[in-house]
Amino acid sequence: MAYLSERVSYIKGLMDGMNFDTTTNEGKLFKAIVDVLDDMALSIEDTEETQDQVIETLNEVSESLEDLEDVVYEDCDCDCCDDEDEPFCCPECGEELPLEDLDIDENTESIVCPACKTEIELEWDDEDCCCDCCGCDCDEE
Repeated sequence: MAYLSERVSYIKGLMDGMNFDTTTNEGKLFKAIVDVLDDMALSIEDTEETQDQVIETLNEVSESLEDLEDVVYEDCDCDCCDDEDEPFCCPECGEELPLEDLDIDENTESIVCPACKTEIELEWDDEDCCCDCCGCDCDEE
């Protein structure tokens, strides 16, 4: 709001240009009013500068927090980790299997489809992930 300071300066210039007598009661009053306006304009400018600094710092903190959330919650944008979102279907009947309900880990060799009772052999892919997001040893980030 630098325009406030400019406007106060304009009013001061008007007073000087009008040869306003600041020794009269009215002149003293107007001079005091202009001085208060000048102080207010400077205070508002200082407040705006502080506000801009706070906003800049807040944005930096927000970005740092997003980075920290990515690390803490292991959010990953790589293609290899997107496989977890794809449904697993029985190759025999096509039924989507609720993997979150089944007790499966890397040592599980097979599961039974609850719909058609077919035993499904599981093959674990030993390839590394393309990034270091999920604890693998690959180099891509």
